[in-house]
Amino acid sequence: MKRWLWILPAGLLLMLLFNCCSIADVTKGEREKVEYTVVAKNEIPSEIEEIISERKETEFQMTYTGSGYLYILRGYGKQKSGGYSIRVEEVSASEQALHVKTVLIGPKNREEQKGAVSCPYIVLKTKERDDLPVVFED
Repeated sequence: MKRWLWILPAGLLLMLLFNCCSIADVTKGEREKVEYTVVAKNEIPSEIEEIISERKETEFQMTYTGSGYLYILRGYGKQKSGGYSIRVEEVSASEQALHVKTVLIGPKNREEQKGAVSCPYIVLKTKERDDLPVVFED
């Protein structure tokens, strides 16, 4: 009888653990395009400028919410020269997440490798979406 008293709570605990913990695959499912704007450097809010100046020499991916907008920040860290650009390949939403995919494009020839070290980054702006986490994809 004592054995059953121990097995019952252990079984209930295992059932709770398996039912409460799950991993969702946010990469699957249908996606719809999300309207966004690439924010010009002179229009970036001062709070975001401070964040970028602190982190621009290392790669970063982050979001900032303010004034009813979601700002998506993506930096590629310190590069050996200038001439880099960033292409936005996707900004879309699924039921589970907001997906963002950008690509760093390097200089094609020596002439484009102008200047000294650069720290390319991009800031995207879209409507605030409290309900969805942002997933940065490679």
